[in-house]
Amino acid sequence: MICLPNWLGDMVMATPFLLSLRSLPCTLWGLGGRTPPHLYEGLDIFDGFLTFEGRRFFDLVFLLRRQGFERGIILSHSLRPALLFFLAGVRERIGYDVGGMGPLLTYREKRRQESTVDHYLRLLKPLGVEVKIRAPLLRVTGEEVGRFQAKHPDVPPRFSAFIVGARFGPSKMWPEEHFSRLAEGIARDLHIPVFILPGPGEKEIAYRIRDLCREKDRVFIKVLDVAELKVMLSRAVFVVTNDTGPRHIAAALSVPTFVLLGPMDESYTSYPSPTTYLLKADVACRPCNRKTCNRDHACMRAIRPAQVLERIEEVMRATL
Repeated sequence: MICLPNWLGDMVMATPFLLSLRSLPCTLWGLGGRTPPHLYEGLDIFDGFLTFEGRRFFDLVFLLRRQGFERGIILSHSLRPALLFFLAGVRERIGYDVGGMGPLLTYREKRRQESTVDHYLRLLKPLGVEVKIRAPLLRVTGEEVGRFQAKHPDVPPRFSAFIVGARFGPSKMWPEEHFSRLAEGIARDLHIPVFILPGPGEKEIAYRIRDLCREKDRVFIKVLDVAELKVMLSRAVFVVTNDTGPRHIAAALSVPTFVLLGPMDESYTSYPSPTTYLLKADVACRPCNRKTCNRDHACMRAIRPAQVLERIEEVMRATL
């Protein structure tokens, strides 16, 4: 059984590990929230999946004990799944020696500074499994597309997508007026409509950005669940996004993805991706890895809309 990470981007960055692990001749189950089955649809990773949502901790303990899992691998840095596997009698418990988990594990890896993809791939070592891929991968099935088109028939064949929020914190968020100016430029110069795709609790941000636009008739807002978001991003001409989870979905679908990098150290999210384009400002205080900026948010404000539009145009010319 694999206990999956909690963050959306981390779930995507776990796919090289999961797809490599799939080569083992064993039954593979996943444990996590309700998002992974939708996100991983089409990859055929798991033989079964258990969600912890809506289940009490000791109900899960007894459920896992009845299933008789022999090995548990923990991708999150949480004590809870380590304790769960220990109490459920899972014989082999593999993970990182962080967050108090160490004494509950039968095999422990030490944490070090590295990309999240490589961080997960290191847990293949005690299993003797060869790394199959090093870049995140997602797929969209025909069934997913059919469900999406039936629910969202208004989505045109050509559009760009904006990811304007960030669950991590406001420090990762590009200024709203910058998004508005960029949307205007895309609509005016590239003649491509813009769809803003807000996450939970981000609708007000999306509407403020649209209200600031002089090209409102070419800027739209779509509120989607994760399954719909995956399909929507797969169909975009390109995606402009803060450094947040959906950027990894777009990259894993090989969609041109322009990432507005602010306070975070990009080494943690580095992996092979020929369709990812990083935009960042050379300011002395980055990377600070803070959730909120205690200065003037210079790392994000200094990435100008005209600069981003120019980079998009360069990439679009090169790929046509």
